[in-house]
Amino acid sequence: MTLRTWSGVAAAVLLLAACTDDSSVEGASADQTEDDDRSLAAGETSVATEDEPPDEPPAAPPPAQQLEGVRLAATPVADVAMLTAIAWREGDPDPYLADQHGQIHQLVDGRAEVVLDLTAQVLDYEPGAEYGMLGMTFDPVDGRIVLGFNATDVDTRIVSYAVGGDGRPDPASEREILRIDQPGVGHNSGALVFDDDDNLLIGMGDGGGSRGADAQDMTKLLGGLLRITPNRDGPGYTVPDDNPYVGQAGVAPEIWAKGMRNPWRFSIDRATGDVWVGDVGESDWEAVYRIPAGAAGANLGWPAYEGSHPIDFNPEVAAPADPLMPVHEYPHDVGPAVIGGHVYRGSAIPELVGAYVFADMTGPVWALGSDGVVQLDVQAGGVQTSLGEGPDGELYLLTMENGLFKLEPA
Repeated sequence: MTLRTWSGVAAAVLLLAACTDDSSVEGASADQTEDDDRSLAAGETSVATEDEPPDEPPAAPPPAQQLEGVRLAATPVADVAMLTAIAWREGDPDPYLADQHGQIHQLVDGRAEVVLDLTAQVLDYEPGAEYGMLGMTFDPVDGRIVLGFNATDVDTRIVSYAVGGDGRPDPASEREILRIDQPGVGHNSGALVFDDDDNLLIGMGDGGGSRGADAQDMTKLLGGLLRITPNRDGPGYTVPDDNPYVGQAGVAPEIWAKGMRNPWRFSIDRATGDVWVGDVGESDWEAVYRIPAGAAGANLGWPAYEGSHPIDFNPEVAAPADPLMPVHEYPHDVGPAVIGGHVYRGSAIPELVGAYVFADMTGPVWALGSDGVVQLDVQAGGVQTSLGEGPDGELYLLTMENGLFKLEPA
């Protein structure tokens, strides 16, 4: 199946098109919480029994020929505009939706109800600028909802709220986890993902204020992925001891990976621990990267590289010694802004299991298999902003104009 070329969607001024900059953060100290259910204590031995069979290895990516036969439907789920994120809290079947204006909705019985309104705090969306409410997740330790947005002063704020028994976040319970100065209005990224050690990974663009230099500046919390442990007893955060740059002079210890222009969406494969990143390019190339589990400290090369291509965007910035190359890239005549997705680990679409599903903002949805990429036969219409993964591994497609869709077998 051939890739569809981009025909110039008018809404290409979407949130992904603009630029910004910066770095500063503060955090309070707290003991890092460990999850005994996710790792064996020192000295223990894992023993398989008849009641507890050994774990099977995760499904490998399927071949492209198999993916060619996948037929999907985008089933409408909720008619909420300007969606940027979807998340589930543990034990609750009803997802939460974030819109770029700053409202948080809960979807109950097919109806989306606003449960938190932060529009007064959030820098509202304008065409041609990427800012607003950009990220949402739930803390697996204390159940607080964690949000990432641009405040009215443009700064990036990561905050959390306690969630009551009625499912509503309490506005009076706000804790600021961190704040990052932003001198502009773009390349803010903002995706939020917790890892299996209950640490929070944060996607940050290069800020757009330094022609990419901040993506290679190891003192700046820009142009990469950050990894921190939110305090569970108050505001602030600590830095995990196993972050790659802890203890290195002149390097911000929060940095987990660097060299990214605008990692609009990233995810962690629940079966392997690999981190998948969709990095929005500058002039020519969109790129998808896989950072293998345990490979903290990767550098994707921006601004010396756009995807796998050496460029001269900012001659004053030296290329990293060993940049990570993308597993897939496509030119701008195919699409202008990659939307990072998820490795499919659901059960409804067996032929898709193990494939990395991602998209472009202009409409195409692809699956990356073991030997190539196939465009999937599915359409939601309008500008696509994100792909979400439910607790059961099923995938959802978020759009600006047309609301939320679930990807299901046709």
